[in-house]
Amino acid sequence: MTIAKRLNQIIREQNISKTEFAKRIGISCNYLYILTGNSRAQTNKNKTISNTLAKVIALEFGYDPKWILYGDEGEK
Repeated sequence: MTIAKRLNQIIREQNISKTEFAKRIGISCNYLYILTGNSRAQTNKNKTISNTLAKVIALEFGYDPKWILYGDEGEK
């Protein structure tokens, strides 16, 4: 599962908009749409997040930061 799919899963499970998600974790909507969408599909540029951002998401929404960054171990 890609970072985009994991972020979209969190948004769906929290039953919030992408705009609300971005606001709550302190990033721009544009950046979130890049992370969660199919833009720049031919490249990995801007398709990763920092450890710090993963921790912010984890604290705000109650997810494991390692899962946010890397997914399940079985997916590797």
